[in-house]
Amino acid sequence: MPQSLEERVARLEALHDIAELKAWYARLADAKYTAAHQRVGPEEWERIARRQAECFAEDARWFGGSEFGGTLTGRDALTEWFKKSPWRFALHYYVGSDVTLLAPEKAEGHWRLWQLAIPLDAKHPILLAGVTREAYRRIGGEWLVESMRFEQVHTVDLSKAPAELRCVLAPADK
Repeated sequence: MPQSLEERVARLEALHDIAELKAWYARLADAKYTAAHQRVGPEEWERIARRQAECFAEDARWFGGSEFGGTLTGRDALTEWFKKSPWRFALHYYVGSDVTLLAPEKAEGHWRLWQLAIPLDAKHPILLAGVTREAYRRIGGEWLVESMRFEQVHTVDLSKAPAELRCVLAPADK
């Protein structure tokens, strides 16, 4: 059944806003680390972890499995998890989105994740590949993550790679 121009624009705006939310979440996750592959200072770390959790609804649910936080409920629990990151450095790339608008205030989707990271207890990077399955809810006109579930997570140890990870460009202003 054909939709009106207004309905089509509203759908496109919602999909765009959800993609922007995901990009903001990834930027915040990465902002906790420096170009020298270290964590930022403790106060900045905590501030960013709080902002990262603000991408989620107050009653959000997180299903990270035993490696990534377990099962968590609520923004406060997410803030605490984001403060405990298992990485000393990470870069998140969410690609291949498949987001479906279910209703004007609800959506669901999944994303493919490529994450380059250096674990806290290691010197060499790993490549993490996975899929996140998410639900979104518009609250007060703002799209937020209602739930996030990590699926099909794989890691590859890059310590046997022929080249070391090094920063070749200075970070852009935040």
